[in-house]
Amino acid sequence: MLRNLVRSFETALRLHAATSPAPLHCSRRLLFSQYENQKSPRKSLLTSATFGGNEADNDYVPYSQDQERGTKARVLVEALRERFRFTHAELERIMSDELVHRTYRSRSLAHTLDTLMLEGVSRNSFVEYSWLLSLDNKRLTLKLQLIKSMDMRDINHFVPFLRLTVPRLRKLVGALNSERNTIPQQNRVYYISEKLEVSPEIVTKYLSKRLFILEMPFEMFEKNLQHMIDYNVSPINILKDLWAFRYTPKSVQLRLERAKRAKKDKIMPWMVRCPEPILQRSLKLSLDELKVLGEFSSVVEYLAHRLGFNPSETKTIMDRHPQVHTVRVTKIKEVLDYLLDEAKFTRFEIAQVPRILCHSLKTTKMRMDELKSHGCRPSSLVIICRSRREYDKFLQHWISQTRNSPNTEGIRG
Repeated sequence: MLRNLVRSFETALRLHAATSPAPLHCSRRLLFSQYENQKSPRKSLLTSATFGGNEADNDYVPYSQDQERGTKARVLVEALRERFRFTHAELERIMSDELVHRTYRSRSLAHTLDTLMLEGVSRNSFVEYSWLLSLDNKRLTLKLQLIKSMDMRDINHFVPFLRLTVPRLRKLVGALNSERNTIPQQNRVYYISEKLEVSPEIVTKYLSKRLFILEMPFEMFEKNLQHMIDYNVSPINILKDLWAFRYTPKSVQLRLERAKRAKKDKIMPWMVRCPEPILQRSLKLSLDELKVLGEFSSVVEYLAHRLGFNPSETKTIMDRHPQVHTVRVTKIKEVLDYLLDEAKFTRFEIAQVPRILCHSLKTTKMRMDELKSHGCRPSSLVIICRSRREYDKFLQHWISQTRNSPNTEGIRG
């Protein structure tokens, strides 16, 4: 090995003399490298396999598709941050969009971003509709021309329609433009926005999923919309459930009137389109609730009356388990009747565990009867509301204690 080292050193000196003058330390570094390779051939092979070549190719970095993707993503993120100063959360939402994630790898999206930005698309639209960046630029130009042919006030009012195909968008724009001289607002989108007192951006967000609303006969649509407004259906509920507009104005009005007469506190569009048995059951439940409430205007007042607390104290009790506020008053009455009249629990014991009012009355009765058969009257209603596993564990513990001590009294659940 020493002989090879001397020969390598002589070779390095000859090369140094034959070529242009180079620092002596370069020759020493080459000699040291060769010595290390001879000393540890395994390390040399590992280095060569890692970088795909000889040691002289150490500066070569192999092609990595992952690195290229990362670069393209970084370019897009920087473009978004530069143009709109998006927050980190907004950038994450945009980049995590399925279409954006699929598209930015194959082509640059910065040109599409600039095209939309020049047309006035706002940063809120990019956050809400991240798929805008994935649109093909040629088709996007045609779509923008079609939308601009309408009487629009802001491109952001119609951004959701850019997801449509060019033929479908052309048909839709034609239908909207045909009403230009018949609707005072010159556009059905703006008509709905004005009638419901909702911004056009919100209107198109929901209408873009139910385009039949913009193409059905205007007279039929106008009457149905007015019926829902007259019966105080919430604007956002109207937009979320547009299928009710497929029914004739007469049938829509009839269903809404029935709901109003049943004293429904919140009339919903599904009451227009649901099957008759479902509507009848819903209306019956409403009438039953009114009968239970009687002179009381809310569940809080009714529960306060039954438990003997004032409304403020009762609301505090209910807030400890907020689900109580969503329980029907008819169910609350049944549970209270059983606990107070049959099981003989006090109002204070019920107030300590308001969750019992949400619990199944059938399960409550079954557990109370089972505990009673073993001589147990729990001092708290907590165990009645526990899971099946926890309840069984408590019951087995009680039975084992009873066997060991026959005089065991009720224990706290």
